[in-house]
Amino acid sequence: MDLQRSEECRLAALKSYDLFDSGSGEIFDALTAYAADAFGADFSFVSLIGEHDVWLQGSTFPERVRIDRETSLCARTLLSNEPVVVPDVSTQRPDQTAIGFYAGAPLIDAEGFHLGALCVCDSRPRAKFDDADRQRLTELAKMAVSLMEHHKANKLHRAIGSFASVMNVALLTSNSDGIITFWNDAAEQMFGHSAADAVGKPIEIIIPERFRAQHSEGMKRTVSTGFSKLAGKTVELAAVRADGSEFPIELRLASWNGPSGLEFGGQIYDISARKERERHLEHLAHHDPLTGLINRSGFIEQLDRSMKDGTTAVFAIDLDGFKEVNDTFGHAVGDSLLQSVALRLVGLLERTGTVARVGGDEFAVFLTNFADIGDASKTAQCLCEAFEEPFLMSGHKIFVGLSIGMAFAPLHAEDAEELLLKADVAQLAAKKRGGRMLQVFDRALSNKLQARRAFKDEMRRATEEGQWKLLYQPQNRLSDGSLIGVEALLRWEHPERGLLKPADFLETLETHLVASEVGSWVIDEACRQLNSWRMQGFDVPRIGINLFGVQFKKASLAETIGNAIEEYALQPHDLELEITETIALRSDDMILGALNDLRNSGVHIAFDDFGTGFASLSTLAKLPVSRLKIDRSFVSDLGLRPHGAAIISAVVTLARQLGLEVIAEGVETDDQRLRLMGLGCMDGQGYLFGKPVSGSVLFDRHRIAA
Repeated sequence: MDLQRSEECRLAALKSYDLFDSGSGEIFDALTAYAADAFGADFSFVSLIGEHDVWLQGSTFPERVRIDRETSLCARTLLSNEPVVVPDVSTQRPDQTAIGFYAGAPLIDAEGFHLGALCVCDSRPRAKFDDADRQRLTELAKMAVSLMEHHKANKLHRAIGSFASVMNVALLTSNSDGIITFWNDAAEQMFGHSAADAVGKPIEIIIPERFRAQHSEGMKRTVSTGFSKLAGKTVELAAVRADGSEFPIELRLASWNGPSGLEFGGQIYDISARKERERHLEHLAHHDPLTGLINRSGFIEQLDRSMKDGTTAVFAIDLDGFKEVNDTFGHAVGDSLLQSVALRLVGLLERTGTVARVGGDEFAVFLTNFADIGDASKTAQCLCEAFEEPFLMSGHKIFVGLSIGMAFAPLHAEDAEELLLKADVAQLAAKKRGGRMLQVFDRALSNKLQARRAFKDEMRRATEEGQWKLLYQPQNRLSDGSLIGVEALLRWEHPERGLLKPADFLETLETHLVASEVGSWVIDEACRQLNSWRMQGFDVPRIGINLFGVQFKKASLAETIGNAIEEYALQPHDLELEITETIALRSDDMILGALNDLRNSGVHIAFDDFGTGFASLSTLAKLPVSRLKIDRSFVSDLGLRPHGAAIISAVVTLARQLGLEVIAEGVETDDQRLRLMGLGCMDGQGYLFGKPVSGSVLFDRHRIAA
């Protein structure tokens, strides 16, 4: 089918749902309200995409909103079979200021026509929207299509006439004694009683036995007062069929004074399908779609209830070696492995614990049936031992171990979130000790946690009070010492501990909420200083700036750098952004996209401390780096151990083959300078050329040297 004909058929399919008349948008209100809440989004809506226009409907909009199709992000979703996610709308739509984040899943009907999208949006950019979120949004989109189908069927029934209409709505009336006086065909089909059997019988025939006494009292009260509290309202109740089976109904009750006194009429809808959808939505909100286990939210809810009933043990579990499986065999095998891990955990703990998947390769367990701490520890040790057995995946034996952190309530915490946090802290300690082991939360870890919290509070004050500062270390050509650049180095002027180096605070800062703010300040301040030097006649060729991993989670990194370049009259090639191995190893599509955009604009990218960790050549190959930085540990080995020279020679050769620059850190002696040149490394930085100093001191040294 050609594109024009396909579009005509799609539009015809959309029109058949008759969703553009007054009031039809209400069918999406509950779903979009739920979607906004489930994803913590500012708003949610259903978009229906016409030939030139897009109609937005749902709880966000009291009336339908129409926008131009060409400018709508939803039009992109129309072309996809999967959710479309735009973490930062401003990078693709600079003119769009109302929306910072967009995610939309296509609405696809039974014939395969793409009719629109179910969307969730934030006013600010959002970095995290993982595979589980995409799956949940897809499921909600399917439910939106189901609502459309139901609306279409109801429209058809109304068009056919009253007989078809009452097929959906049971109508009945009763007198003041609760005796049924009218019973339509839909009531016959809904309840299983014929009109001949029902008329003249008490209304209790459709009320479950446990509610009949309550109903009788309500009827007496209504007849005596002449007023029904339910009249004119819609309520949800349980009803019973002739065969004794119960089902949920929606009742709209009316009352009036008839010839024989007070009479009642009811419109009754079978809402079994709706309740099933709600149960499905509730399941999605509290369960992990990949493994079927409860998710973090569901785990916290159940853990909270368990802690109120008595002593509880919590395991925070991280898989050792999972990333290597993903990198080696791909995400499909990784997902299968996670499912197998879930099954093994449930099998081992089926009678004693509750298992949840709370993160990518992170699981959590709580136990209530254990004798004491030793008994719970024994269970954890058994888990570690059970995971010494490999998993058979795609014809391969795959080994993953467990790092387990354990905490107890009420010994360690009386709050579910706090208890899981302390188990997480213990799990991290187990990981740092080499993994594949158990660590129980103890006083030492408690002291560390309190100290870390206090340190984080100090870090927030440092940001608010401007205690951060930059020092600058020159980068020089080894042959003649000429200046080729300057690296900006972050320091903390702590009011009590003095000037702190990155080793004292960087690990905590990188996970702190202020990290992004501090990172943006570093970019701005370094660019300001470069401009200031040049205005004073100190021509620094370029400045190196270290980035935090969290800055890549904000889609505004390129914008922040672009604004600083523009404000201080710089060029993109004046900047060199330094990334660590941690960032390199976590290089997902968002990180790679940001780095490629920056490199394409002319900004230089340096890989810091290359060769010291786990980054492989495949990692390097996919990163748009322009320079490798040789770690100081290899430089200090020159002349002392042969492997230092061998590694430096290998890095230099690799850089040449890839067309990259190379620079050595930690150059402290003239002998190291000469040896580096002999190995082909022509640039360096270190104490031989100058220690990190303030911008004004570096300028004064330049002025004196000149």
